[in-house]
Amino acid sequence: MSDDANPDTNPETNQENQLLEEIKSSIMNMQDQMKSTYSNLSGTKIIGESNDKTVRVIMTATYSFEDIEFDERALQGGIKEFKWRIREAWKDLSEKIQKATQSKTMELLKGMNVPDDIRNMSIEEQKDEE
Repeated sequence: MSDDANPDTNPETNQENQLLEEIKSSIMNMQDQMKSTYSNLSGTKIIGESNDKTVRVIMTATYSFEDIEFDERALQGGIKEFKWRIREAWKDLSEKIQKATQSKTMELLKGMNVPDDIRNMSIEEQKDEE
């Protein structure tokens, strides 16, 4: 039996096994970091306000409802105006949550330890396609 037939001594097989282990490790690390990020986001309260600051909608960054606050001025102009102020606050809140989650996701991705072999895979695939 030659050394090439033995997977333990075949350098190509060893490289592939090492890459698989690095991929597994990276995936486990990513999952842990994502859980931690989600936990941090679930504890982050975000407030959306109407343009005139009379209505506030409060949620966590993971979209768990917390509260709606408004003062008497929010009712000026009747139901139609009140609904419009709630809509403004909701829109403001949604934009803030989106920004917060995008920011945390980018931080998470920048901090991930992805092996160079994995990063280079897509680059090599693109070159092969050309």
